[in-house]
Amino acid sequence: MSATRPKLLVIDDGDRYVELAHALLRDYDYATRCDQPGPCWDCARRTGCTLTHAHDAREAEEALARHRDVDVVLLDVAFDVPEERLLPSDEPDLERRRRLQGIDILAHLRRARGELPVVLMTSEEEIAFEDAAEALSVDEFATLAGEAAYDARALSLLVERVLARRRDSPEAGGYTWGGAATMARLRRDALALARTSLPMLILGETGTGKSALAERVIHPATRRTGPFVAVDLAAIPETLIASELFGTTRGAFSGAVDRRGRFEEASGGTLFLDEIGNLPPEAQRMLLLALQDGRITRLGETAPRAVDVKLIAATNADLRAKVTSGAFRADLYARLNPAARLVVPPLRERLEDLEELAHVFVRRKLAAGADRALLAEYMEVAGIRGAPHAELQIARRAAPRPPSRGVGFVLARSSLDELMRHAWPGNVRELELLVASAVVFALSDALEAAREGRGASGEPARTIPIPAKLIRELLGALAPDETPSGKGPRVAAAFDVRPGATLHEVARSLEAQLYERLFVETKGDFDAMAKRLLAGRDPSGARRVRLRFNQLGLRARKPVGRGRKS
Repeated sequence: MSATRPKLLVIDDGDRYVELAHALLRDYDYATRCDQPGPCWDCARRTGCTLTHAHDAREAEEALARHRDVDVVLLDVAFDVPEERLLPSDEPDLERRRRLQGIDILAHLRRARGELPVVLMTSEEEIAFEDAAEALSVDEFATLAGEAAYDARALSLLVERVLARRRDSPEAGGYTWGGAATMARLRRDALALARTSLPMLILGETGTGKSALAERVIHPATRRTGPFVAVDLAAIPETLIASELFGTTRGAFSGAVDRRGRFEEASGGTLFLDEIGNLPPEAQRMLLLALQDGRITRLGETAPRAVDVKLIAATNADLRAKVTSGAFRADLYARLNPAARLVVPPLRERLEDLEELAHVFVRRKLAAGADRALLAEYMEVAGIRGAPHAELQIARRAAPRPPSRGVGFVLARSSLDELMRHAWPGNVRELELLVASAVVFALSDALEAAREGRGASGEPARTIPIPAKLIRELLGALAPDETPSGKGPRVAAAFDVRPGATLHEVARSLEAQLYERLFVETKGDFDAMAKRLLAGRDPSGARRVRLRFNQLGLRARKPVGRGRKS
């Protein structure tokens, strides 16, 4: 955000929208494409672009290169310009390309500057562009003609709303948005819904960061003064969930005492119910009443108590399927506001953010506690002055430069490519744990070498390499069948599906049975097992398979049988 007045960039093939912006938004600065006197595409009659805007994608790129402090882009949808000034497209209809050129420019902006807020403007209400724009996470729409046209106050409020979302984004709280379009839309919707009284429903796979979104983003954005109270419903026995949420009074059941529930603890603040699909029927009924009336009743009492909470529910389950099967109440599902649900994308759908996330996780891992103390010890032994500080560097063609302060952990480009190819079934949480493990192992080795004086050159070792072998081993510790599929032998077999407390336990049991079967069929040859499990030729495949074999509780030196526990 600019330190002075907010700066807008208007992208329009003509002058109409920029004239409107200058007339309606007088309290803003405007980004210019050029600062040299002379003609521009459509304003040759002027010198120096007095109305300061970009007329097409190329000029927009030039303007953004000159003005990194642009706060909001106002972008037209239709561009009536010669074909050579349009962005390349597979669309054969030239007229359609012109009418929707703004959507192509929006896609280009999302790739180049994914974090930049964009307001899409149009005066042609008959153009159907909303779905495409939503897919690219446009921040707002503005109609500047017809009955729905914005006046000065409405347009100013719209732009201010976009700016407010950016100001209020609690990046310092530890949530990393990245540049993926899906994350830009998630950020917009989360901040918009946070200040309302509506309950919020967050969907997403395990490890995508649903609880972090609730605690670090939504709760601060509510501006409520009460606490953030989180409840993992999957970790509480069904018989205790109701008393945990709504509290008890003495004598309600054997051993019951007067105790507040989580609703009362969160009053004035935010209540986060993780794994809402695990809520038993009676607790579902009580939660529905609480959402309808803003009141709860402790177990054993008859008088209701008023509570004021912002409710956020999250799940990785298909709640609609649970409603269909009768396991979840349809009226409660409707009360959770599913139409405005937030969907946190899996890491495999936002791989463009992986490198940025890795940078964040390195800084976070060594920022406090025992890990920071370990980094401080290394810096002292290595003769590096200053406060403990760590950052990640990607070794591309040129040798990495030592950081200006602290220590730089150097990851080879080939290792980053391996991380990009991984399927990440555990999502962001899995990446964070892998990065943390890699950094700790690399730092421990570097500390040992520094103590022994190995490799000393008279200069402090400000860079610590993260060996490619270490990354391969850490990826290999994950289940081999979790890596991206490719060409290779298929393993077909029948297995005994053994019920478990969680789906993870069931999957682990099946995986152990697969390893047992392959161990018997290959007579304990881990190379042969690797060839059957892994696509391609992985020189470390046998070691990876053996490591996973041991992690599953299997032992190569003992007879392997189907009856043994995994």
